[in-house]
Amino acid sequence: MGLRVLVLLLVSIVAASPIFPVQSPIIQDHTQGYQFDPLLHLPGISPYFDAVGYGLQHAAPPACRVTAASYLIRHAAIYANDAEYEEYIKPFLWKLEKHRQGWSGPLAFMSKWVSPILEEHLEDITPSGAEDAKKVGAHLVKRYPKLAPTVKKILADKKLRTFDTAVAFAKSFPKHEDIEVVQFIHNHNGSLDSLTPHKSCAAFNKKPGTKEMAEFVHNYAPTVSERLARFTPFELSDNDVIGLQSLCGYESAIRGERSPICGVFLDSEWFAYEYAWDLKYAAMVGPLNPLSPYLGFPWLKAQSELFQQLENSDDPSGSNTGPGWPPSQRFFLSFTHREVPPFVATALGIFNSSSPAVEEFPTDHINWARSWKMSDLIPFLGHVGMEKMTCDSHSGRKGDYIRVISNTAPRPIPDCQDGPGASCAMEQWVDMISKGAEKYKDFDEVCSKAS
Repeated sequence: MGLRVLVLLLVSIVAASPIFPVQSPIIQDHTQGYQFDPLLHLPGISPYFDAVGYGLQHAAPPACRVTAASYLIRHAAIYANDAEYEEYIKPFLWKLEKHRQGWSGPLAFMSKWVSPILEEHLEDITPSGAEDAKKVGAHLVKRYPKLAPTVKKILADKKLRTFDTAVAFAKSFPKHEDIEVVQFIHNHNGSLDSLTPHKSCAAFNKKPGTKEMAEFVHNYAPTVSERLARFTPFELSDNDVIGLQSLCGYESAIRGERSPICGVFLDSEWFAYEYAWDLKYAAMVGPLNPLSPYLGFPWLKAQSELFQQLENSDDPSGSNTGPGWPPSQRFFLSFTHREVPPFVATALGIFNSSSPAVEEFPTDHINWARSWKMSDLIPFLGHVGMEKMTCDSHSGRKGDYIRVISNTAPRPIPDCQDGPGASCAMEQWVDMISKGAEKYKDFDEVCSKAS
């Protein structure tokens, strides 16, 4: 076949063929406008933010409605944790006062910077903390418009900061003047064991993870100190680096606006700071501490029993909620400290590491695959909670279900998640909690100093 004939044949084939658009790649910025925010990577010391979780809808799944909810909430922003202040922040502030000159570059502002921390009020909530409590309260009122008006009683443990947080939080609720904030000074029917189980556990202490955290910090802090050396009048120690990074969170929470210190550090240095504290919390209150499930199940057992007693009616007036709660209440709020939500999360396994690595928390590098990220659980006002959902036949799974919530984001339970919206059927939930409570029932024995 000659070349001319071949060309004519190809032209005729093309002319007879349907015209398809040319396939072109979809080119987008892979970050989708993402901007790193250090305030989302400060376990335990950041202002409150809603967690993304797994991206599940925060609203109840179609054909389901939330008929009850119970939240365990950490107190609002304080000036500083006393132990962390003494170890990391105060020594740095002492050096700062001796070296007010010689700061330059990204740290030039330090020559005139004044710490917002009031040492005589370290563990009191701050004015901005009280405002944040009202905002988060309003946030939850909006989330549960039918349940919020039923609130007549709120629980707080014996510390003033939790009580003050509960009082501020309640101001956002309908008819807040009728809400009673009950502070447990003494243990009553196990209430303190549920709200502050670690306070009733002599075997618990905050030392686990301290050595491992220091080892990891020494892997990254000297590099930070070297990078900033030309801008500082003295060499930053490992603890100075941690102190400065901690001040980013505390100052932001205290002043209600982003601290200038937050912009001093690189993204990678914030990831390292986050991992250092995740490592510490994993050993102290998380899956690396065998005490954690013992300390998490008292609250889970109490809420499970409470939810089993509730009727599903949208008009709960006159129905029973068991001892201690007003009969019509359907939204239960308890205020505590940062240790307790991780105990509950560990008992349920919702933040336990998914890494297949033998060493889940190595001290010489970051385990990027870990699921244990406490930034998403214990900012100030961070909370873990559970919802009772009632679903009708249109959902495909008629009945009652439980969803676990962390900072308003649904968190599927590893052992039970085949209900609507990755929830857990009530019967399975009750069985799971009953088995866990039985397995970890020897609270008094394992918590004795002799154990």
